[in-house]
This record gives sequence, C-alpha cells and structure tokens, in this order.
Amino acid sequence: NFDVFCLTGDGELQEGSIWEAMMFSGHKKIDNLCVLVDKNSGQLDDPKQLIFPMLDLEKKCMSFGWRVFNVDSTQYGPVLEALQTFKFRPRDGRPTLIICRTRKGYGAFSSFMINHKVVIPDTLTEQEIAQQERRREDRISGFLDFYNELDSKGDEGAIREKLNTLAKEMNLEVVVTDDEARDVKPCVVSPKIKRAPRRSKKIQYDASQLPKLDRLKEYSASSVVTMAMKVFAQDSKVISIDADLGTTSGLEAGVGYVDMSRALNVGVAEANMMCIAEACAVLGYNTWASTFCPFFDWRVLRRIAIGYQERIETIQMKDGWLSDGHGLDITFLATAPNLETKTNGATHMGNDDIQVFDGIAHLKIIDISCPNQLLAAMKWIAEGNRGLVYMRIMRAPSGVIYDHEFQFDFGKGYILKESSDDRAVLVSSGRGVHEALAAAKELEKSGIVAGVVDMPSIDERLLLDLYDSGKLIVIAEQNNGYIWSEYRKLLVKSKKTIDTSRTIAINTLDNNGRPQFIHSATYSQLLSRFGLAPSQLAEMIRQIIKDK
Repeated sequence: NFDVFCLTGDGELQEGSIWEAMMFSGHKKIDNLCVLVDKNSGQLDDPKQLIFPMLDLEKKCMSFGWRVFNVDSTQYGPVLEALQTFKFRPRDGRPTLIICRTRKGYGAFSSFMINHKVVIPDTLTEQEIAQQERRREDRISGFLDFYNELDSKGDEGAIREKLNTLAKEMNLEVVVTDDEARDVKPCVVSPKIKRAPRRSKKIQYDASQLPKLDRLKEYSASSVVTMAMKVFAQDSKVISIDADLGTTSGLEAGVGYVDMSRALNVGVAEANMMCIAEACAVLGYNTWASTFCPFFDWRVLRRIAIGYQERIETIQMKDGWLSDGHGLDITFLATAPNLETKTNGATHMGNDDIQVFDGIAHLKIIDISCPNQLLAAMKWIAEGNRGLVYMRIMRAPSGVIYDHEFQFDFGKGYILKESSDDRAVLVSSGRGVHEALAAAKELEKSGIVAGVVDMPSIDERLLLDLYDSGKLIVIAEQNNGYIWSEYRKLLVKSKKTIDTSRTIAINTLDNNGRPQFIHSATYSQLLSRFGLAPSQLAEMIRQIIKDK
C-alpha cells in the first residue's frame, strides 16, 4: 500500500492511452495513485498552444471520480500543498490528479526549451547552472535571515523547531553554530524502492460449467464465446471491451451476464477501445477487446506492443520495479476474418489483417477453425501471462472438428487426416480447414489419398516436416497467404536449396502475387472466384498428380 506517482503532459493526453488509462482507473479504488499533469498548453510544432486545447480538464477528470487540484506550478507552495494533501488526506478510494499550470520552458533554460529533443550547448548549460545556484543562494540567504531573527526561546523557539522538522522532511539540514544558522545542506538519503508484488494471472473457473459441444451440430463463434465467458467472468480479473460490433464477438453478452460493469462498449471508437484494453491490462485484468479484423488500429497496437516489451524487460531486470504477472494480457478477438463478411466487401473483410499485424512484435496470431478449438484456445488464455493475442474467429456457424478434450497450444499445427499413402497434403486455417477436409473427401472418390493439416498458429517444425516428406503441399488460405508467407521465410532460413515444384499456394493475392482487397459476394461465389472451393482444390490436385 505505497504511494505511486505518475507524470505526464497535456500534449501526451491527446495520444489516447494515458488519458484512457486515467479515466478508467477513476472507477477503481486506487487512492494511492497521484498523477501530475504538466499543463503547459504547448506541443512540439507549436510550443505556445495546443491544437486540441484540452478544455475543462478539471471537470472532465472529476466526472470520472478523481480528486483534482488545479495549481500554479510556477510556484513551489501550491504544488507542495497539493502533494501533502494527497499523502496525508483520509483515504476514500479516489485517485488524485494535480493539474500543474505552467508554460513550456518556464524556470529553466527559458525559451530555449520550448522545443523537443534540443541539443544544449555547454555555454548555455554553464549559464543555467550559475543561474540556479544564484537562485538557491538567494533562497537560503532569505531563510537564514528569517531563522536567525527568531529567538531560540518561547514561541519563536517553537517556530525554529518546526522549521527544523520541515527541513528534515525535505531531506535538508539546517547547520547551526553558536545558536546561529550558517547554512542549509541537503541530506543524502537512499531512495526507498519496493518492487511491485507478484500477480497471479491465472483465471479461476469451474471447468465442468463450460459448454459441451455436439459434433453433429454447428455453432457460431460468438455463441461459444458467450457461453464460455459466463464461466470465465466469474473471476473478477476478466473484463471485455467491445466496439459497436459487440454482437459479433459474444463478449459483452457473456461478461455482462456476470457483471455489467466489466462488459464495456465504447461504440464506434476502436482506437479508444484498444487504449482502454491496455489500461485494464495494466491494472491486472485478463482483458478481451473485439471488433472486425480490419478495424483494429495498427498504430495503437504497435504502441501497446512497445509498452508490453518494456514491462517484460523490467520484470526480467534484477533491480526492476515490476514482478512476474505485470505484463499485459490482452486478447484482441478479431471477428469476420477471411471470407466471412460476404456482402460487406473490401471495407470490412479481413483478408489482409494478419499480414499487416505480423509485423507487430510480441503479437501471437491465431486463426480459429472450430468451435471446440476456440473453447480450448480460451482455456489456454485463461492460464494467464499469454501476453498479446490476436485471435480471429469465424462469424457464421461452423461444424465441430475437434473433440471436447482437445488442448490448444500456441505454435502448434494439427494433423486432421494423414496416411502413408498420401499423395498430397492440404494446409489451411480458419474456415478454409473445412473446405480442405471436403476436398480430401472428394479426392478419395478418385482414388487419391490426401492429408489435411490445420495450422491455427505457425508450427515451424511441422512445416519443415511437410516439406521434407516429399509430398505435394497445397497451402489453401482465404486471405492474402499468411501461412504461405511464413512457409517461404522458414524455407529460406532453414534450407540451402529449395524445391518449389512441390508447393502450391492458393489464396486471395492477385494474379501477380500482390495483395488486394476483396469485394462483396456470397461465400460460395468468393470461394469459386479464388479457386478455394473443395471441388476446385480437388480438381487442381488431380491434374497435378496426373501431369506428373
């Protein structure tokens, strides 16, 4: 139960993350948190004004349950009084915000410091040091004159004692010789550092209450998420944040069934949704955020990943201030992947999202093919400390491929159909796995045996084994070729020579192998357009084998 201080600027508040974290934390009983906002009303390209001026900041923060002080920070007194009030006030659950009104460059290096990342010449540094030393000497001189005018006896003696006590609290010592104050010196003290306590990130739940799915039925991913979240959200560490497409994920219905205060919906504000998710994860929640695949903000995701990396590095440091469990557990539940949106077309269809987000460090990408696989992946995430997960789930209902005991593990592919007589192996993910299974069944009618591999996340060992098998490898994906691109990189990294004749890639890249966006059509029309229908896959494999 120690006091935490945070310093930010009013310009940084516009970036979103800090602001959203502050606003959300106002709902929590964290009265040991004090945030100081350097309200200098300037920004990098215009040091004298903010383009977005952050008006009524005091009222905004108070409306979120913060205790707010608005002080003139060009003076010591108001800031010190606000800090003392924060430290010694009765605790009532409210965090404290101190708005420090000033201007850029005030009090040090004058107008030279109105810019960011300036290079200070030695002459200016020496000038500033001399100026600060003169200011300090003037303050000490004034204090000593006042101190020495006080009589050491009676009421004035009590004032002297109070001054000595205040000096000690500020780590200062009044040097007194022959009952006369001669100097004020700083006391060298070691800072008291306490490592943040370890967090348990594992979600506690009754596994017997999780749904049992019938392999003869179809289930939408959103219904599975809702049923599972009704169980997982019994643990107060689970929270969900949806954008306006909350019905496609099932998160809000599941978490809200248990506790509506932990089922948030931010409307058409995906960047804010992601920032709030980060704020919740910082507070220790197992956080789930959802929207359509193309609507996740790359810039925000990158910045969250940077924050995640910095936290992990701090945990690993011998003298770091964070302990195990202080990473960020955020699952970005990406709905309508691959060819799932049908009539919403290029603006909504996620055929390029994983290629874009694959460039984000620390992001674990998962493409779900089966309701039971989804349930197993959710159980895997519930173990805690899974970090940043980007999990794509189908929108329309699908059949059940895996049994109830299936266990998900990131970085592992799953062989669904295999035989020593396999002439070819179909590799896919998401709904493409169902089409691959149908294609393999159709090939059997022609006397051709083909294997099927589901690769929800990249399994490098399995991909290399497939290449080494000498069989025809067909990587069929309803996107711009995520598995295909990872397969190519893996072969270049691992093999001195590569036989390209045994691998066929079918995906939504154009005829020149370039990325493109997909326009509206029915699911069957889209399959046919890109050669991904089971009959097309089977015919292509038959023709290749025949030609050989």
